[in-house]
Amino acid sequence: MTMQKSQISKGNHIRKIFIPIFFYFFIVIGSFLILDNFEFKLNFIFILFLIFFVSTFFFLFFFSQFALPVLNTEKRIKAVQRIFSYILGDHGPAIFVENGEMRERKIDRLKNGPGVVILDTASAAVLRTPVRYKGAIGPGIAFTERDESIAGVMDLHIQTNYLGPRTGENPFIEIQKNESKAAYEARIARRDESMAITRDGIQICINLEIRFKLDSNPGEGNSAFGFNPLSVEKAVIGQSISTDKPDDNPEKIYSWKKLPNNLVMDIFREYISKYTINELFPLSRSEKNPIKTIIDQIRTRLTQSHYQNFDNYGNRIEEVAFSKEYDLLKRRGIKFLDISLTNIRFPIEIEEELTNRWKTSWLDVANNDKKLVEQQHAIQTIAGQDQALMDYAYGATKYLGSRQNSESLSSEEILVSLIKGNLETISQNPDLSTQLINEYKDLSDLIDWIRSQRGEV
Repeated sequence: MTMQKSQISKGNHIRKIFIPIFFYFFIVIGSFLILDNFEFKLNFIFILFLIFFVSTFFFLFFFSQFALPVLNTEKRIKAVQRIFSYILGDHGPAIFVENGEMRERKIDRLKNGPGVVILDTASAAVLRTPVRYKGAIGPGIAFTERDESIAGVMDLHIQTNYLGPRTGENPFIEIQKNESKAAYEARIARRDESMAITRDGIQICINLEIRFKLDSNPGEGNSAFGFNPLSVEKAVIGQSISTDKPDDNPEKIYSWKKLPNNLVMDIFREYISKYTINELFPLSRSEKNPIKTIIDQIRTRLTQSHYQNFDNYGNRIEEVAFSKEYDLLKRRGIKFLDISLTNIRFPIEIEEELTNRWKTSWLDVANNDKKLVEQQHAIQTIAGQDQALMDYAYGATKYLGSRQNSESLSSEEILVSLIKGNLETISQNPDLSTQLINEYKDLSDLIDWIRSQRGEV
């Protein structure tokens, strides 16, 4: 059926182009037949035909080079070939890919001749034949040969996926009176894709923002967003196909953009199952925050080849494990960038229980936090005092430290050296010099008195 439609379309295309040409020549020949000297008219008609065809083909060849943004001779020749293929109705599709989305005429989908693909700077694609993949094409222009088609297109921008319920939505309540069945099922689907269960069997639902892109460096492959042909091929070829869905279903091909979502949620569910609900949300600030630990572990397992493992109770153990998630992303040509957790939701009864737990224990928690703050303050005070003593001792003994160990000093010389050290410490510190003006003068007078007692000037 498809072949028959293609042949009919090709025949219509040829008739549209050549019927006006034959009609034109029919009028020209008829006009000359009316005139005298038939032999002269026949020779002139032949020359006219020759000039017409030669000039037509020449100008088609010349101007077709500028119909597409091509720069080298090879691509100019291919552009000319596509123009003549179009005139003869033997052309393939002309496709424009913008931001990873294809734009083409529906009628061109039935054509399998030589075609052209134009991609903007944020797009890439993979070509294929009926039996194999040909390779990736990036920003710019690419020419397809007979029986070649696009196996998949890619968006080179940084991708952002959002998981979880919508703002103001309660994912745990039953269907509402003013809620349709389809809306209820969609709400439950959003809940299930972002739900995890704690070690004590409590369901929690989260909102996540996941950022990723095709594995490439900015500026690579003639694109500011980065174009790596190998990554594009891995992403397209690695997409799975659902055999249960019809060919015209857009969800028949499992998009590469869904893989990071699944990996993030798998890791999140794995770690959530290691903690109870009370461990996940400790009352005191002095206790560790498991949610932050889980988010850090997700980043590590998706960006590094190895990570430090945890036991079944959320305790870090001395075991380094290989990250299968990172390896899978590399094999699919995807680079994970970052993740943000924006909201956590519970069933109503669990939320009320957590609230009552906080209300009944907030005073004890506050007292414990107060004691912790006071302990930390005391520790810092002692540490500050010790540091002040060390600084004072260093400043006071500065002149003594410059003396040789073998040098014998009198008690007066030792005292003068210590006083000099204090004077220099005061003079080098602007705060001390303004507050200890009288003390500085007394110490200077003391040095003068000691020198006068020793008979020094």
